[in-house]
Amino acid sequence: MRRLIFTTLMAVILCFSLTANATSPVECDRECLAGFMNTYLKALIAHDSSRLPVTKNVKYTENGVRLNLNDGLWHTASGMPTYRVEVMDEINGQVGLLGRIDENGNNNWFAARLKVEKGEMISEIETLITRNISMAPPPEGGPDAPEDPHPLMMQIIPEDKRMPPCKLMKIGDSYFTGLDTDNDGANVPFDPACQRRENGTTTANNPDFPEGSMQWMGCKAQFDTHFSTIVTDIRERRFIADPVTGLAFGWGYFDHDGSVEMMSVTLDDEMTDVDKMMRQPFSFYIAEVFKIMDGKIRQIEAVLTTVPYGMESGW
Repeated sequence: MRRLIFTTLMAVILCFSLTANATSPVECDRECLAGFMNTYLKALIAHDSSRLPVTKNVKYTENGVRLNLNDGLWHTASGMPTYRVEVMDEINGQVGLLGRIDENGNNNWFAARLKVEKGEMISEIETLITRNISMAPPPEGGPDAPEDPHPLMMQIIPEDKRMPPCKLMKIGDSYFTGLDTDNDGANVPFDPACQRRENGTTTANNPDFPEGSMQWMGCKAQFDTHFSTIVTDIRERRFIADPVTGLAFGWGYFDHDGSVEMMSVTLDDEMTDVDKMMRQPFSFYIAEVFKIMDGKIRQIEAVLTTVPYGMESGW
Protein backbone atom coordinates (compact mmCIF):
# COMPACT_ATOMS: atom_id res chain seq x y z
CA MET A 1 0.00 0.00 0.00
CA ARG A 2 2.85 2.41 0.81
CA ARG A 3 4.35 1.84 -2.64
CA LEU A 4 0.97 2.47 -4.33
CA ILE A 5 0.49 5.72 -2.40
CA PHE A 6 4.00 6.84 -3.35
CA THR A 7 3.42 6.02 -7.03
CA THR A 8 0.11 7.90 -7.03
CA LEU A 9 1.69 10.90 -5.30
CA MET A 10 4.52 11.01 -7.84
CA ALA A 11 1.99 10.90 -10.68
CA VAL A 12 0.16 13.89 -9.19
CA ILE A 13 3.43 15.84 -8.79
CA LEU A 14 4.45 14.93 -12.35
CA CYS A 15 1.13 16.12 -13.77
CA PHE A 16 1.36 19.39 -11.84
CA SER A 17 4.89 19.94 -13.14
CA LEU A 18 3.88 19.18 -16.72
CA THR A 19 0.89 21.52 -16.51
CA ALA A 20 3.22 24.31 -15.40
CA ASN A 21 5.73 23.48 -18.13
CA ALA A 22 3.02 23.52 -20.79
CA THR A 23 2.78 27.30 -20.43
CA SER A 24 6.51 27.72 -21.06
CA PRO A 25 7.79 28.35 -24.59
CA VAL A 26 9.04 25.31 -26.48
CA GLU A 27 12.82 25.52 -26.74
CA CYS A 28 13.22 22.58 -29.14
CA ASP A 29 10.32 21.71 -31.45
CA ARG A 30 9.70 18.42 -33.25
CA GLU A 31 12.10 19.21 -36.06
CA CYS A 32 14.76 20.28 -33.57
CA LEU A 33 14.36 17.10 -31.47
CA ALA A 34 14.44 14.87 -34.55
CA GLY A 35 17.63 16.66 -35.60
CA PHE A 36 19.31 15.94 -32.28
CA MET A 37 18.33 12.26 -32.48
CA ASN A 38 19.78 11.96 -35.99
CA THR A 39 22.94 13.81 -34.97
CA TYR A 40 23.35 11.40 -32.06
CA LEU A 41 22.82 8.34 -34.26
CA LYS A 42 25.26 9.54 -36.93
CA ALA A 43 27.89 10.24 -34.28
CA LEU A 44 27.22 6.83 -32.75
CA ILE A 45 27.83 4.84 -35.93
CA ALA A 46 30.86 7.01 -36.68
CA HIS A 47 32.19 6.02 -33.22
CA ASP A 48 32.90 9.67 -32.52
CA SER A 49 31.09 11.43 -29.69
CA SER A 50 32.96 14.68 -30.44
CA ARG A 51 30.39 15.21 -33.20
CA LEU A 52 27.69 15.49 -30.56
CA PRO A 53 26.86 18.82 -28.83
CA VAL A 54 26.75 17.85 -25.15
CA THR A 55 26.83 19.62 -21.81
CA LYS A 56 29.96 19.39 -19.66
CA ASN A 57 28.17 17.06 -17.24
CA VAL A 58 26.41 14.92 -19.86
CA LYS A 59 25.23 11.59 -18.44
CA TYR A 60 25.29 8.42 -20.55
CA THR A 61 23.98 5.02 -19.52
CA GLU A 62 23.79 1.73 -21.40
CA ASN A 63 21.56 -1.01 -19.99
CA GLY A 64 21.54 0.82 -16.67
CA VAL A 65 25.31 1.18 -16.36
CA ARG A 66 26.86 4.64 -16.44
CA LEU A 67 29.60 4.78 -19.08
CA ASN A 68 31.84 7.40 -20.61
CA LEU A 69 30.95 8.60 -24.08
CA ASN A 70 32.80 6.60 -26.74
CA ASP A 71 32.36 3.42 -24.68
CA GLY A 72 30.03 0.44 -25.14
CA LEU A 73 27.75 0.87 -28.15
CA TRP A 74 29.95 3.74 -29.33
CA HIS A 75 32.54 1.10 -30.35
CA THR A 76 30.15 -1.35 -32.02
CA ALA A 77 27.21 0.44 -33.70
CA SER A 78 27.58 -0.17 -37.42
CA GLY A 79 24.36 0.99 -39.05
CA MET A 80 21.52 3.46 -38.56
CA PRO A 81 18.54 2.01 -36.65
CA THR A 82 15.69 0.38 -38.49
CA TYR A 83 12.14 -0.42 -37.32
CA ARG A 84 11.91 3.08 -35.87
CA VAL A 85 9.26 4.40 -33.49
CA GLU A 86 10.10 7.97 -32.43
CA VAL A 87 8.60 10.00 -29.59
CA MET A 88 8.97 13.81 -29.53
CA ASP A 89 8.32 15.45 -26.15
CA GLU A 90 8.51 19.16 -26.97
CA ILE A 91 7.39 20.33 -23.52
CA ASN A 92 10.19 18.55 -21.69
CA GLY A 93 12.81 18.77 -24.43
CA GLN A 94 13.20 15.01 -24.76
CA VAL A 95 13.16 12.61 -27.68
CA GLY A 96 12.98 8.83 -27.67
CA LEU A 97 13.49 6.06 -30.20
CA LEU A 98 12.64 2.36 -30.25
CA GLY A 99 13.98 0.17 -33.04
CA ARG A 100 16.79 -2.12 -34.10
CA ILE A 101 20.47 -1.32 -34.53
CA ASP A 102 23.30 -3.23 -36.15
CA GLU A 103 26.29 -4.04 -33.92
CA ASN A 104 29.03 -5.62 -36.00
CA GLY A 105 26.52 -7.83 -37.81
CA ASN A 106 24.23 -8.41 -34.83
CA ASN A 107 20.75 -6.98 -35.46
CA ASN A 108 19.78 -6.01 -31.91
CA TRP A 109 16.70 -4.37 -30.44
CA PHE A 110 17.46 -0.90 -29.20
CA ALA A 111 15.91 2.07 -27.42
CA ALA A 112 17.29 5.53 -26.68
CA ARG A 113 16.19 8.65 -24.82
CA LEU A 114 17.86 12.06 -25.13
CA LYS A 115 17.29 15.20 -23.08
CA VAL A 116 18.08 18.47 -24.86
CA GLU A 117 18.87 21.60 -22.84
CA LYS A 118 17.61 24.96 -24.21
CA GLY A 119 17.51 23.54 -27.70
CA GLU A 120 21.30 23.56 -27.83
CA MET A 121 23.00 20.65 -26.06
CA ILE A 122 22.30 17.10 -24.94
CA SER A 123 22.53 16.53 -21.19
CA GLU A 124 21.19 12.96 -20.92
CA ILE A 125 21.56 9.84 -23.08
CA GLU A 126 19.86 6.67 -21.89
CA THR A 127 20.16 3.54 -24.02
CA LEU A 128 18.85 -0.01 -23.82
CA ILE A 129 20.34 -2.75 -26.03
CA THR A 130 18.89 -6.25 -26.19
CA ARG A 131 21.95 -8.11 -27.38
CA ASN A 132 21.65 -11.62 -28.73
CA ILE A 133 23.80 -12.89 -25.85
CA SER A 134 21.43 -11.51 -23.19
CA MET A 135 18.00 -12.81 -24.28
CA ALA A 136 16.88 -16.20 -25.54
CA PRO A 137 16.23 -16.35 -29.29
CA PRO A 138 12.61 -16.77 -30.49
CA PRO A 139 11.33 -20.37 -30.75
CA GLU A 140 12.32 -22.22 -33.91
CA GLY A 141 9.57 -22.41 -36.50
CA GLY A 142 7.86 -19.29 -35.16
CA PRO A 143 7.02 -16.30 -37.35
CA ASP A 144 9.82 -13.90 -38.20
CA ALA A 145 9.85 -10.55 -36.43
CA PRO A 146 8.05 -7.88 -38.50
CA GLU A 147 10.30 -5.52 -40.42
CA ASP A 148 8.33 -2.41 -39.47
CA PRO A 149 6.35 -1.16 -36.46
CA HIS A 150 2.58 -1.49 -36.54
CA PRO A 151 1.22 1.19 -38.93
CA LEU A 152 -0.77 2.81 -36.11
CA MET A 153 2.32 3.66 -34.06
CA MET A 154 3.41 6.74 -36.00
CA GLN A 155 -0.08 7.73 -37.18
CA ILE A 156 -0.86 11.39 -36.44
CA ILE A 157 -3.68 12.07 -33.97
CA PRO A 158 -6.21 14.71 -35.19
CA GLU A 159 -5.74 17.98 -33.30
CA ASP A 160 -9.19 17.86 -31.70
CA LYS A 161 -8.46 14.40 -30.26
CA ARG A 162 -4.97 14.99 -28.86
CA MET A 163 -4.37 14.47 -25.16
CA PRO A 164 -1.92 16.49 -23.03
CA PRO A 165 1.35 14.75 -22.12
CA CYS A 166 0.28 14.43 -18.49
CA LYS A 167 -2.75 12.30 -19.39
CA LEU A 168 -0.80 10.19 -21.85
CA MET A 169 1.78 9.44 -19.15
CA LYS A 170 -0.91 8.59 -16.58
CA ILE A 171 -2.49 6.12 -18.99
CA GLY A 172 0.90 4.56 -19.73
CA ASP A 173 1.67 4.34 -16.02
CA SER A 174 -1.71 2.68 -15.36
CA TYR A 175 -0.40 -0.24 -17.42
CA PHE A 176 2.59 -0.63 -15.09
CA THR A 177 0.34 -0.33 -12.03
CA GLY A 178 -2.05 -2.92 -13.48
CA LEU A 179 0.85 -5.37 -13.67
CA ASP A 180 2.42 -4.39 -10.37
CA THR A 181 -0.02 -3.53 -7.57
CA ASP A 182 -3.40 -4.30 -9.17
CA ASN A 183 -2.55 -7.63 -10.87
CA ASP A 184 -5.49 -7.18 -13.24
CA GLY A 185 -6.71 -4.90 -16.03
CA ALA A 186 -9.63 -3.27 -14.21
CA ASN A 187 -7.99 0.17 -14.10
CA VAL A 188 -6.11 0.05 -17.41
CA PRO A 189 -8.00 1.62 -20.35
CA PHE A 190 -7.29 -1.05 -22.95
CA ASP A 191 -8.78 -0.88 -26.42
CA PRO A 192 -10.32 -4.31 -27.20
CA ALA A 193 -8.00 -4.52 -30.23
CA CYS A 194 -4.87 -3.79 -28.15
CA GLN A 195 -1.85 -5.73 -29.32
CA ARG A 196 1.63 -5.89 -27.79
CA ARG A 197 5.00 -6.61 -29.39
CA GLU A 198 8.07 -7.39 -27.26
CA ASN A 199 11.45 -7.44 -29.02
CA GLY A 200 9.50 -7.85 -32.27
CA THR A 201 7.38 -10.81 -31.14
CA THR A 202 3.61 -10.28 -30.84
CA THR A 203 2.84 -11.43 -27.29
CA ALA A 204 -0.81 -10.31 -26.98
CA ASN A 205 -3.73 -10.58 -29.39
CA ASN A 206 -1.70 -12.81 -31.69
CA PRO A 207 -4.00 -14.92 -33.92
CA ASP A 208 -1.08 -17.16 -34.93
CA PHE A 209 -1.10 -18.82 -31.50
CA PRO A 210 -3.60 -21.47 -30.31
CA GLU A 211 -6.94 -20.17 -29.04
CA GLY A 212 -6.88 -19.76 -25.28
CA SER A 213 -3.10 -19.40 -25.04
CA MET A 214 -1.60 -16.35 -23.37
CA GLN A 215 -0.26 -14.98 -26.65
CA TRP A 216 -3.68 -15.39 -28.29
CA MET A 217 -5.44 -13.42 -25.52
CA GLY A 218 -6.01 -9.68 -25.72
CA CYS A 219 -4.13 -7.26 -23.47
CA LYS A 220 -6.87 -6.93 -20.83
CA ALA A 221 -7.62 -10.66 -20.73
CA GLN A 222 -3.95 -11.36 -20.06
CA PHE A 223 -3.95 -8.95 -17.13
CA ASP A 224 -7.16 -10.49 -15.79
CA THR A 225 -5.55 -13.93 -15.50
CA HIS A 226 -3.49 -12.41 -12.64
CA PHE A 227 -0.33 -13.85 -14.20
CA SER A 228 1.59 -10.75 -13.13
CA THR A 229 1.85 -11.95 -9.54
CA ILE A 230 5.29 -13.17 -10.68
CA VAL A 231 6.25 -9.49 -11.19
CA THR A 232 7.04 -8.44 -7.65
CA ASP A 233 7.83 -4.76 -8.36
CA ILE A 234 7.88 -2.26 -11.22
CA ARG A 235 10.13 0.60 -10.22
CA GLU A 236 12.08 3.63 -11.42
CA ARG A 237 9.34 4.48 -13.89
CA ARG A 238 10.07 7.40 -16.19
CA PHE A 239 7.94 8.74 -19.05
CA ILE A 240 8.05 11.10 -21.99
CA ALA A 241 5.00 11.76 -24.17
CA ASP A 242 4.10 12.95 -27.66
CA PRO A 243 0.54 14.31 -28.08
CA VAL A 244 0.91 14.61 -31.87
CA THR A 245 1.25 10.84 -32.28
CA GLY A 246 -0.46 9.87 -29.01
CA LEU A 247 2.59 8.04 -27.70
CA ALA A 248 3.69 7.58 -24.10
CA PHE A 249 7.21 6.16 -23.74
CA GLY A 250 7.90 4.52 -20.40
CA TRP A 251 11.16 3.20 -18.96
CA GLY A 252 11.61 1.10 -15.84
CA TYR A 253 12.49 -2.18 -14.17
CA PHE A 254 10.33 -5.28 -13.72
CA ASP A 255 11.60 -7.20 -10.69
CA HIS A 256 10.96 -10.93 -10.21
CA ASP A 257 12.13 -12.08 -6.77
CA GLY A 258 11.62 -15.78 -7.57
CA SER A 259 9.42 -16.46 -4.53
CA VAL A 260 6.08 -17.02 -6.32
CA GLU A 261 5.37 -20.76 -6.60
CA MET A 262 1.98 -20.82 -8.35
CA MET A 263 0.38 -18.61 -10.99
CA SER A 264 -2.69 -18.49 -13.24
CA VAL A 265 -2.57 -18.11 -17.02
CA THR A 266 -6.31 -18.61 -17.59
CA LEU A 267 -9.37 -16.49 -16.84
CA ASP A 268 -10.80 -19.17 -14.52
CA ASP A 269 -7.81 -18.76 -12.17
CA GLU A 270 -6.64 -22.32 -12.63
CA MET A 271 -3.29 -22.43 -10.87
CA THR A 272 -0.13 -23.91 -12.33
CA ASP A 273 3.48 -24.19 -11.22
CA VAL A 274 5.67 -21.21 -12.07
CA ASP A 275 8.34 -22.17 -14.59
CA LYS A 276 11.66 -22.86 -12.87
CA MET A 277 13.29 -20.07 -14.91
CA MET A 278 11.06 -17.61 -13.02
CA ARG A 279 11.87 -19.16 -9.63
CA GLN A 280 15.10 -17.21 -9.31
CA PRO A 281 15.68 -13.48 -8.80
CA PHE A 282 16.19 -11.35 -11.91
CA SER A 283 14.95 -8.08 -13.39
CA PHE A 284 13.86 -6.88 -16.81
CA TYR A 285 15.04 -3.44 -17.93
CA ILE A 286 12.32 -2.23 -20.28
CA ALA A 287 11.49 0.60 -22.66
CA GLU A 288 7.82 0.50 -23.68
CA VAL A 289 5.87 2.71 -26.08
CA PHE A 290 2.08 2.95 -25.73
CA LYS A 291 -0.09 4.14 -28.63
CA ILE A 292 -3.08 5.87 -27.04
CA MET A 293 -6.14 6.58 -29.16
CA ASP A 294 -9.41 8.02 -27.81
CA GLY A 295 -8.04 7.59 -24.29
CA LYS A 296 -7.33 3.86 -24.70
CA ILE A 297 -4.15 1.83 -25.17
CA ARG A 298 -4.37 0.50 -28.71
CA GLN A 299 -0.87 -0.75 -29.54
CA ILE A 300 2.29 -1.46 -27.52
CA GLU A 301 5.91 -1.82 -28.63
CA ALA A 302 8.49 -2.88 -26.05
CA VAL A 303 12.23 -3.55 -25.92
CA LEU A 304 13.54 -5.38 -22.86
CA THR A 305 16.56 -7.24 -21.61
CA THR A 306 17.49 -9.14 -18.47
CA VAL A 307 19.71 -7.48 -15.85
CA PRO A 308 20.81 -8.42 -12.32
CA TYR A 309 18.00 -8.47 -9.77
CA GLY A 310 17.40 -5.08 -8.15
CA MET A 311 19.82 -3.27 -10.45
CA GLU A 312 19.55 0.52 -10.38
CA SER A 313 18.95 2.48 -13.56
CA GLY A 314 21.58 5.13 -13.04
CA TRP A 315 18.85 7.77 -13.24
